[in-house]
Amino acid sequence: MLENPVTRAAAAGMKEATVDSPITTLNGFEAERERSIAHAPAMQVERITTLAAFDAERARWEELQDADPHVSVFMTWAWLRAYLPVARMRWSILVVREGGTAIAYLPLAHNGFFLDRELFLGGNPAADYAGMVALPARADAAIEALADALLARRWDGLNLLDVSDPRIETLVKRLVERGLRLESREETQCRWCELPATWDEYITKRITAKTRVNMVRVERRLAEALPGFRISEPTGADVDAHVDAMVTVHHKRQGGNLKRAHRRVGSLLRNAYATGVLRLIIYWDGTRPIAGAAAFVDQPRSYFGLYIIGFDEDYDKLSPGKGIIGRAIRTAIESGYQRFDFMRGDEEYKARYADEVHVLQQYRLARPGWRAGAIAYLRPKFFDLKLAVANIVYGPGRTL
Repeated sequence: MLENPVTRAAAAGMKEATVDSPITTLNGFEAERERSIAHAPAMQVERITTLAAFDAERARWEELQDADPHVSVFMTWAWLRAYLPVARMRWSILVVREGGTAIAYLPLAHNGFFLDRELFLGGNPAADYAGMVALPARADAAIEALADALLARRWDGLNLLDVSDPRIETLVKRLVERGLRLESREETQCRWCELPATWDEYITKRITAKTRVNMVRVERRLAEALPGFRISEPTGADVDAHVDAMVTVHHKRQGGNLKRAHRRVGSLLRNAYATGVLRLIIYWDGTRPIAGAAAFVDQPRSYFGLYIIGFDEDYDKLSPGKGIIGRAIRTAIESGYQRFDFMRGDEEYKARYADEVHVLQQYRLARPGWRAGAIAYLRPKFFDLKLAVANIVYGPGRTL
C-alpha cells in the first residue's frame, strides 16, 4: 500500500474516531439543515453516525453492493464494519432513500478543526480505493441528491482521494456546477493482473524468467538456511499471533510508531478476519516472524487485493520480500481468485508481477470566497511545519 502525499498529509495528526456516540438526533438548526438536503419529496438523504445504525443497513447494503459493478472491497459492508470501529477520523454515511428504500450510500470522514474543516470519502486513509454504493438504475438521481446534501454540510475542503468509482467523477462535476471550485486533480496508477488457472501457468507464461527464478527459489533457500522455517495462515485460535507478526514485520520495513501500528493496523486486520475479508500469510523462523502479506478479498468478485507486505531486514540476504509476494500470488491462484491487485501505487517492483494498470483520481474541492482562499494558502505551510517537527522528533526521512 502506498499512501499518496495528500492522503498522508491528511492522516498526519488525526484524532482517533469516536464511533460509539449517540445516534444523531435532528432538532433545531441541524434538523433544518438535514431537511434542506431532501432532493425531492420521494427522495431523502439521511445520515448514519453509529455502528448500530450501520449494522441495521447490512441487508440492503449487501443487496446493493452485489448489484453494483463499481464497488471495491473497501466499500463492502464487511470491510467497512471492520474499519469503522477503529477509524482514524469521525465518520458518517449519507444514505439516499427513495420511497423509504435505500438506493445509495456514500461513506464520509471528517477531520480538521473549526478553522479548517476537512471532509473526505469514507475509509480514508486506510482504504486504498474510495467510492460509493448505489443501485445502478438510480445512481444518477442519487448523485444529484448527494451533491445537494454535501453542499448543505459545513466543511472548508472536500477531499475525494483514491477514487476508483467513475460516479464520483460525476459527483465532482455536479458540485462544480453548483459553484464549488476544483482546486486540484491528480492521478495515481495501480497495478493488477488477471490470474490464470494454475500457478505453473503464471510462473511460466506471465512473468520473466529472471523474476520467476528470483521468486520461486526464495522458499527453497529459506528452508535450506533455516531449520525452523515454516509458512502459515491464521485460524481462529492463533489469529492474534499472526496479526501481531504482520504488524511487526511491516513496522520493520516501514518504521513509525509500533504501538500505534498495533492499535490501528492490528485492530483493522483482526476485525477484517472476523468479517471474512482478510487473508494473511506469514513466514516464520521458528517463533520469529520474518515476512508477511495481508490481503483484503472479495469472494463474490473473485478479487484478491494485496494490502501490505513486510519483512525483517535481518533476513534480507534470503530475499523474503520477493518470496512472500510470490506466496501471496500463489495463494490467490490456488484459492480460485481471478484478479490479483497490488492496490494503491505503481512502485517499480509491481510491474514484474502484474501487467495491467488502472488509474485512481484525486480531487480537492473548495467553496468560493476569502475563507477558502486563506485556508488554501496556509494549509501547505502548516503541513511543512508538521513535517519539520516530525523529522526533529522521530529522525530524518519522515513523510506526511
